[in-house]
Amino acid sequence: MKRNEVVIDGRLLKRSALRYTPAGTPAIDLLIGHRSIQNEAGSRREARCEIEAVALGEMAVRLSTAKLNRSLQVSGFLARRSLGNRKLVLHVVSMDVIGGDKE
Repeated sequence: MKRNEVVIDGRLLKRSALRYTPAGTPAIDLLIGHRSIQNEAGSRREARCEIEAVALGEMAVRLSTAKLNRSLQVSGFLARRSLGNRKLVLHVVSMDVIGGDKE
């Protein structure tokens, strides 16, 4: 298996302070909120969720200054939070601002 790709539009609800891994790589934790109408089994359904995410390196530095509640499209991949924690987290590898509030 090779494919592990997520693209989602949402709002930046929370972000932690920029931190550094033991190897010195910038890192930041995020919470992204999503709300949309999706088609499922021939019916329209409201989809709402909050997604925990993490960004590393230059992407972490870039997101450390992003405004809260800003509309974003993020893409990345899903992985465990850590070796000992099976909870999934979205690892952000790219981010674009949506709408008129460009940086």
